[in-house]
Amino acid sequence: MTGAHSRSRSRGVTPFAAAVAVLTVGAGASCVWWLGSLGATSSAETSSRADAAQIQTAAKAFRAQHADGCPTLSSLKHEELLSRNARDDDAWGNRFRISCEGSEISVSSAGPDGKPNNADDVRASR
Repeated sequence: MTGAHSRSRSRGVTPFAAAVAVLTVGAGASCVWWLGSLGATSSAETSSRADAAQIQTAAKAFRAQHADGCPTLSSLKHEELLSRNARDDDAWGNRFRISCEGSEISVSSAGPDGKPNNADDVRASR
């Protein structure tokens, strides 16, 4: 009986080993989900920043031609300084805003939370 008992024991899984396996699989799945969600946010933010930078470049060209004016997205497209296919909204559907203060031109959008003027706003780098 001793031999049969030791053989069946070597084939079985202890409760501790089963718990470790379940926790390992759960932790791995959580990490994959978390990293995936970071990548999606990062990708949306990256594309929105690129769109904002494109708008800012067009706005600077507009200001070179119209020293006193601050452009709108429509005026940039009308004067063909910005492609008609250029995005008007960030990745979350918030419209880009152009503001001009002195010689400074900034382009921003409300970002993921949809509320302007807070930390998650998307801005073109200056």
